[in-house]
Amino acid sequence: MTARLLPARQPHSVFVGRAAELAELSRLVTDPPALVLIEGEAGVGKTRLVRESLRGQEIAARAVLVGGCQPMREPFPYGPVVDVLRETAPLLARVADSLSPIAGALRPLLPELSGLLPPEPPKGDAAVERHQVFRAVRELLAAYGPAVLVLEDLHWADEGTQDLLRFLMFPRIPDLALVATYRREAYPAGERSLLGDVPHLLADEHTTLLRLRPLEPADVGVLAAGLLGAQDVPHGFAAELHHRTAGIPFVIEEVLREFREIGGEPGSWALDLVDIPVLLRDTMADRLGRLGPTVTAVVHAAAVLDAPASEEDLAAVSGLSPRLVSGAVSEALAAAVLFEIGTARYALRHPLARQAVDVAIPGPRRRELHARAADLLVARKDRALVRLAHHYRQAGDLANWLSRTVAAADHAGEVGDTAFALWVLETALADDALPARALRTLAVRLSRVAANGLAQAGTVARLGALLRDGSLSGPDRGEVRINLGRVLMNQAGRIEEGQSEIEMAVHDLADRPALAARGAAALVLPAFGWRAISGHTGWLAKARQLAAAARCDDELEMVLRANHLTLLADTGDPALRPMVDELPRSSRSPRIRRQLVRAFNNLADSLCWIGRYTEAREMLRVSSTLMADSDVPYLSMLSTGTALRLDALTGSWDTLAADATHLVEQAGEMPSLAMDAWLTLAWVATARGERDEAGRQLNSAYGASPETAPFLLAISACRVANALAHGDVAAAAVGADRALRRVRAKENWLWGADLVPQAVRAFQRVGRGEDATRLVAEYEEGIAGRDAPLAAAAAVLARALVTADRRAALDGLLRAADAYAELPRPHAAAVTAEDAAAVAVELGDESLALARFGAAAAGYTALGNTRDADRCRRLSLRFRPARPTGRKAYGDELSPREREVVEFVAAGLTNRQIADELFLSPRTVEHHVSRAMRKLRVSSRTAFASAVNPS
Repeated sequence: MTARLLPARQPHSVFVGRAAELAELSRLVTDPPALVLIEGEAGVGKTRLVRESLRGQEIAARAVLVGGCQPMREPFPYGPVVDVLRETAPLLARVADSLSPIAGALRPLLPELSGLLPPEPPKGDAAVERHQVFRAVRELLAAYGPAVLVLEDLHWADEGTQDLLRFLMFPRIPDLALVATYRREAYPAGERSLLGDVPHLLADEHTTLLRLRPLEPADVGVLAAGLLGAQDVPHGFAAELHHRTAGIPFVIEEVLREFREIGGEPGSWALDLVDIPVLLRDTMADRLGRLGPTVTAVVHAAAVLDAPASEEDLAAVSGLSPRLVSGAVSEALAAAVLFEIGTARYALRHPLARQAVDVAIPGPRRRELHARAADLLVARKDRALVRLAHHYRQAGDLANWLSRTVAAADHAGEVGDTAFALWVLETALADDALPARALRTLAVRLSRVAANGLAQAGTVARLGALLRDGSLSGPDRGEVRINLGRVLMNQAGRIEEGQSEIEMAVHDLADRPALAARGAAALVLPAFGWRAISGHTGWLAKARQLAAAARCDDELEMVLRANHLTLLADTGDPALRPMVDELPRSSRSPRIRRQLVRAFNNLADSLCWIGRYTEAREMLRVSSTLMADSDVPYLSMLSTGTALRLDALTGSWDTLAADATHLVEQAGEMPSLAMDAWLTLAWVATARGERDEAGRQLNSAYGASPETAPFLLAISACRVANALAHGDVAAAAVGADRALRRVRAKENWLWGADLVPQAVRAFQRVGRGEDATRLVAEYEEGIAGRDAPLAAAAAVLARALVTADRRAALDGLLRAADAYAELPRPHAAAVTAEDAAAVAVELGDESLALARFGAAAAGYTALGNTRDADRCRRLSLRFRPARPTGRKAYGDELSPREREVVEFVAAGLTNRQIADELFLSPRTVEHHVSRAMRKLRVSSRTAFASAVNPS
């Protein structure tokens, strides 16, 4: 059963040059689950390839569902998929009884099929309803299987459709083969598209990307022979045809159709007889001229509407009577100028044909047609705002063009399609006819969308150009500067530049204190740039002063509150905890929810840097519950980055590489949004001793955001650690000095928690022991009174590293290892435990050395660092007591083996880990633990530590 038939082609059109692609496509569509992406420029033969694959006998028993996306892209969710499903009543009737209640979610989208669908499930919020629709589509397609779903022209798909397709792809529907065609070059700049996922999609043998390219001269000759009804054509003719058409099959067909009409003979010179421009303009004009003025008027109307149109639509735009339109449509269909798309809707076959017709319409007539098209659309309840704006612009009605453009951008923002909103506004701003006042209005709107959406490099450049060329002044310039500054800081990683824009904006907005307060608030966040903490505190005071003068509203108050909390979190201020507890977890106002998302995101980021990992995860959880309604895409990516850092630091490494790679792909033209991904990969590579890999990831991380203070200090700490691990102590010491100057300039020692211990080691190894000791004292003073667990652990470790008394040093290392384990920072805990074991060896405390080596080995093993774990196990072998040759009764005393097991338990090892260490079975270890608990009169494993080492 075919839900939607593709337009029929001329029977004499042969299929050439695609044998390999056809074989691959046929293999996959008959072996679901499968995904085939077919990419190629306009007219290259994507549709023909799909049709050929669907002719095979293997397809006969499958449901074939074919739909297409429309060229006037607008934020109308799921349009092409809904169109396909609307035609599947016979299929649905067969499976209706087997559908679950979730299929009822499609009732609002498919009213024609409501009688066959279950009742609509209860309404939820937008995210829940969206998920229900996605699940319902999946269930319906699964029920129709085995099936082939073809979606043509995916480059025109709305973002909702693309999200739905991603949902259908993972996990795959067992009996569904999904085929999608698209033109890469047709994607608007900055648009989020399925193409961004191609590397991830092409991961198995059931997925392929077929890139169709123009035909080679030999294939052009075969196609020409078939189209001309000849056995073959001369080589020169084929070469000239290839030259004139660039080998694009559709253009070849159009040229040769005209060539047949003039009755030419195929020679190398014969094409000169056909007056055909490269893009078919003259050819289309000639054909329309022969079809007569009535058909031409209808085709002109179809070209202006630029979407499948009914006869009534064509009559309204052309100004002809329904009777004349009906006859003209029949003639145009017969001449293959118009094609029926769906049921009783007509359009030019291809954008090239539409453009060829459009440019041939006289200017006054074209404006008249666009005015009628606008009147037609404006009378509809479901009018497409972008298309309406386009018609008004072409009609010369600038006032309506601008109002509809603004409305289209606002609507796109409301439905979450910020990329489309940016495209609408940027397109309008590029129009030379834009009046100066309207330019200022659109520029301000563009800056707002960019600041709250996910801007592209082109958007940043356009806003910068508007500021430089004098187009903006006064408050408009100030607001654009603030929003551009936010984009530069939050998304582009150009911190100093962004801060400068905002500082200038505050001066521009002297008469608008509320907006100036927002700008000043953006300069409160300490992580941005290298200005001292005191400077950020000063901007907080300035922002509050401006807000008071403006009698700030609730949203501005929440902005200030969020940034103040971030400042407190970054500096480990003990006053933070009760203030966070008082922060609302939700709000009825979308604007307040947006600020709450930002607040909790920022808090998670800040708490992660200072070692309050459990609270950071809680902040991310709260942020996530608010995120669906906030509509700030870049915050979602920053949240993902913070979660990656938390996973890396706390030892959750299983999916880290894949998750980080996905974030890098999502970031696209804004690499600063992927800085956390590269940093986490560098951390793991450093921990595993993979110096080259760590270096590559650190370089990428630094290039993404060299002006984010805690981030750059983390990179520096990683570089120093790598240099030390590979014996380059001079590089380690120089790098430490450079990074420490940054810390001192920033006045926030909390962000030096990973750097300072590495710097101490570097200074000691180059003979700068006094510098190391002074650094520790300076660090301890810098973090005094701060609520920052990571800094506290680092201070204990750093002090232990410079302590001359080895017993005191050992005690410090043990306390530091426990502190890192408590955070948790498992890798740091394992490294410090190994350091403690080494000092215990120096002091002759073999029992403690054995326990600490065991704890380190267990920590490394849990992280997958087998080389480090093996090293610790080898070192511990020398301290294990020899096994006695005969049995001995120990009564209530621990046997050597029991004591050995108890020491491992006290070190935190599990029975399985102890079994691996002692080459015993877990069951045997369990017996030893049980007897030891009885002999020592303890009731828990945690009590072993004090029982074995009562001091």
